[in-house]
Amino acid sequence: MKRWRMTPSGEPEVTEGPGLGDMVRGAVGVAKAALGVQAAPVAEVQARWAFCQQCDQHDCGRCLTCGCFTGAKIRVAGESCPLGKWVAVTVDSQPPKPCCGRKSG
Repeated sequence: MKRWRMTPSGEPEVTEGPGLGDMVRGAVGVAKAALGVQAAPVAEVQARWAFCQQCDQHDCGRCLTCGCFTGAKIRVAGESCPLGKWVAVTVDSQPPKPCCGRKSG
């Protein structure tokens, strides 16, 4: 999928962006992050964010390589950077957070 962005010098640049499958996987990651499913430890989230902020492929909250919303992707333990700057981590199995303040079970 073609996409364009502005370079630091202010010139438009056309690049090959992520495909539909990448965007669907990204949407699943956003849902997991919102529900707290497979949540990464806070220290891991902070370390991942530091890498993303310095990356030239991070633009307006999205990864230009995989198309994910980085704010969501960094919060899911099983996700990894497509450029290898951070890896997936294993966390103990956690039940999803209850919806609407109701207690589960």
